[in-house]
Amino acid sequence: MGQSDIELSEEGVQEAAEVMHALASFSVDLVVCSPLKRCLATIAPFRAAKDYEFNVDARWAERSWGIYEGLPKSRRGTIADPEGGETDGAFRARVLEVLQALPIDRHIVVVSHSGVYREICDLGYVANSDICTLPHAIPVVLCRPDNDSH
Repeated sequence: MGQSDIELSEEGVQEAAEVMHALASFSVDLVVCSPLKRCLATIAPFRAAKDYEFNVDARWAERSWGIYEGLPKSRRGTIADPEGGETDGAFRARVLEVLQALPIDRHIVVVSHSGVYREICDLGYVANSDICTLPHAIPVVLCRPDNDSH
């Protein structure tokens, strides 16, 4: 979908309700979130259960695909620099910048998009599962590349 600001589908609403249960076993100090409606709606049930420190940051938004915005991945192929969109390098730099801004001494829930998570793994973060094949709204534990902290 890119940065198209669409509402959650019915399936997405059901998955969002399940997020609260999936995150219940995690210690959480901070929630950071993409400003896109689908992320805000996904984390809403979890946030409603407790008053978590919550920050919305546009750097967690999905990559902008320019003229390919909203089209299926199969239509854009392996385009690295989409016309009117974010280049591979600019996207990577944005994700790295927001990662480096996270406090290292807190348990953080990041609510973002699959493209952002794939980039995080490409930057050396290790996931507890293969995030490239995960369905939506599934918690993934990430460890920093330089140590074992999460």
